[in-house]
Formats: sequence, C-alpha cells, structure tokens
Amino acid sequence: MAKSTVISQTRSSLPGPQGLPLLGGKVGMLQLYQQPVTYLRHMYNTYGDIVVVTKNDPMFVFAFGPQYNFRLLSDPDLFHVSTDKTFKKVPHGTALTRLWFNNLQRMNGDQHKQQRRLMMPSFHKKQIVHYHNDMIDQTQRMLDQWQANTGSELNLLLEMQRLTQAVTVKTLFGLDDDVKVKSLGDQMQNLVKITSLGLLIPIDFPGSPYRQALKAAQKFEAEIRAIIEQKRAQPEATDVMAMLIQAHDEDGEKLNEDNLIGHAFALYVAGHETTANALTWTHFLLEQHPHSLADLLDELDAKLHGAPPTIEQLSQLPLLESVVKESMRLFPPAMAGLRITTEACELGGFELAANTNIMYSEFITHRMPELYEEPDRFKPERWLALDRSPYEYLPFSAGHHMCIAASFAMQELKIVLAMMLQRYRLAVRPNVKISTNLRMHAQPGMPVRIFAQDRQFKRTPVRGPIQSMVDIR
Repeated sequence: MAKSTVISQTRSSLPGPQGLPLLGGKVGMLQLYQQPVTYLRHMYNTYGDIVVVTKNDPMFVFAFGPQYNFRLLSDPDLFHVSTDKTFKKVPHGTALTRLWFNNLQRMNGDQHKQQRRLMMPSFHKKQIVHYHNDMIDQTQRMLDQWQANTGSELNLLLEMQRLTQAVTVKTLFGLDDDVKVKSLGDQMQNLVKITSLGLLIPIDFPGSPYRQALKAAQKFEAEIRAIIEQKRAQPEATDVMAMLIQAHDEDGEKLNEDNLIGHAFALYVAGHETTANALTWTHFLLEQHPHSLADLLDELDAKLHGAPPTIEQLSQLPLLESVVKESMRLFPPAMAGLRITTEACELGGFELAANTNIMYSEFITHRMPELYEEPDRFKPERWLALDRSPYEYLPFSAGHHMCIAASFAMQELKIVLAMMLQRYRLAVRPNVKISTNLRMHAQPGMPVRIFAQDRQFKRTPVRGPIQSMVDIR
C-alpha cells in the first residue's frame, strides 16, 4: 500500500530548490559547472537521493547512490546515453558530426551492442599486454627528460597530459615516427579544445571558433583516413586501429570507416584526459600522505628493484593497485554522468516524463559513509579487504556502457606510477591554491618540484577548495 502511494507522486512533488522564472534548470547547471563539488554535495545533503535541479523545471533531475546507478546504467533501452537533441548544435553531415556521434559514448540500442562486440577483442586483457612496451618506452622518455630539470618546478598535470597523449597515439595508431605521434596528438588536443569553445557560440563566420572547429575536424578526419588506408595493408600490426580494422562478427560484419574514425577520436579523448587526471591526483594524494607513499615505495623496491614492472609483476603489487583504486574513488574520472529517459517512467517513486535528463554522480557515490568508512580520507589499505559492487564503485562507469578500455587504463596507471615513484620524489608547491572542475582537472594545474628519489617525504601545505574534498591528517 505504501509503495503505490509513493509511486503516485508526480514530478511537481520532486524535492529541490525553487528556480527563477524563465531560467528553469539553467542556473543549477551553471552552478554545477562553476562549483561542482559544492553544488553536488549541497543538493544531496539538502534534498536527498533524488532531487530536481529546480522545482519549476522537472526535466533536470539528480539521482544519487548505488540503487539509482544500477537502475540508470543497467537499463539502456529506457535510459539512453544521448539523443540528437542533446547535441543539436553539432552540424550534421560534417566531419565534426562523424567524429562526435560515431563512437560508443553516443550510441544506443542494437547499434551500441554490435559496435561494442566488434571492439571488445582490441581491449581484452590478453591484447593489452601488447601495449606494455609502448607504455614503458614513453614513460622512460619523459623521465629521462626530467633528469635535466631536477630541482626545478613543473606543472604535473601538463606533463601527465603530454605523456598520456603520447601513449594513446602510439598504442592507438602504432606510429613509429615521434614527430608524427606528437603532431597527431596535438591535432586531437586542439580539436577537443576548439570544439568545446565553438559549440558555446555556434556561429559560422571566418575566424570564429565554430569555423575553426569544423576545419580542424575535417583535417583530422583526412589524416585518420590516410592512416586507416595504410593499416589495411598491415594485417600483422597489433595496435588498436589495426585490431579494429580486422574485427568482424559472426556474420562477417565489420566497422565501417566512419565508425573507425569516430571510435579513434573517442578513445583518444577518454584515454588521454582521464588517465592524466588520475595520475596527477594520485601523486598529489601520495605527497600529502607520506606514510602511504613510503609503504608503496617499499613494495615497489622489494619487487621491482628500480626496474619497470613486467606484465606479471603488475599483478603482484597489491598496494599499488589499492593506491590507484583509492585515488579514483576520491577523484573519479567523471564527476557525474547523464542519462535521458526514452519514455515516461517511474524513478524512486516519482513520475518522470520522456526526455527527462537524469544525472548520477560517481563523486557522491564514492563519498557515501555507508559505503566507505571515513569517506573523505585517503586510505589505500581499505581496498586490501574491501569489495564493492560495480554500482558502488564506478570510476569507469558500469553496466552496458562501462569504459571499454578500463583494463588498458589500469595497466597504464600502474606502469607510470611504478616507474615515476622509483626514480623521482615530487613536492607540491607550498600553499598553492588547488581546486577542480567538472572534468576533474586540477585547477590551475599541479605545480610540483622534482627531486631524485631520496625518500625525504614531507607533506606540503595546500590551500583552497581541495581542503573540503580530502580530509588530510
């Protein structure tokens, strides 16, 4: 009886703040963009696990916690990842459209299932071992370059972005020309940046960011088509693009060229940016927790003796695994995710209309005290005995749209951390003000001074919003 009473509640009874007339959920979305941590915590702590962004605009809803993560991520027919309306500013029939829509992140239904099935062999654990040497080579190159800068300050976020860009382009396309690797990576990075800016003001005139985005997409697409043509003549290649070209299902169906280009672009964006963020935050957390850093280095020294980890050794470093997992609990690759209802439905006892935007939050889930004791503290050792479901711990999302390259990312994270920590000690600039944005970038970067590894571990004081995100003792 109680259940039917709850389910009869309408959208107008959804808890949430009163919105300003005419503006609807736009103010809430602006707050989410400007102060994501403060805003998300306020909405959850004030209104509970399901909340409308504004009472006068019930088309934007937050659903917090494992039960809603499961509902949203395990029913892809009812909750779509995107619709044409969501990205209506992207002009159709252009290279930008083909890059934006022809990837797993923007696909639903049978198309998503078929494309994911074709892509899975490229990211099977047995396949990603082929990328092990490329990850080590690119990391070694960066560490060698740091040698001349010992004692100097650098922006760790920028350094990690450069490294993951090189790793991603190398493993994705199998390019041996370092100049070409950098050029293609820079093109991708510029395209991501200019597209974000161009879609804010989608006006097409000479010199506008919008026009630049269209041209950059066209140039990038042409280069990738040329690489695909070369790869078709290299059936023995083992890079990701080569594997995708060769992939086919039981009916002989293969990825077409537009799909190959779209998937390559999406894999670059996801793999490059999120991994760089994770590496940056992990180093920050270790620097702020000297005892955890010392324990981890003890494990690395005992097993690796200063050498890069082999594939076999990566699975023999439990504390390293725990450090990475704890870092991504506190700073997940995404602050929040979005799903859109395909039809009217019920969620949490409330009626929702078709095309309702529902946001779930990895960040809030990972900070729930009922799931994680002392949730704001960095405690890697918790993972030595802790087991959580995919909907309670979801740094790579979960369900049908879980990140296809999760194993690839974990391998890269552990290799880079193991090599860096054995060779260098990083010290955050004292009293630097640190915050984060919706994309989990450290703001304004992460200034650190680099030293040869001397085990002189010491926490440096920091300021800013970061102090409300991590309980440092």
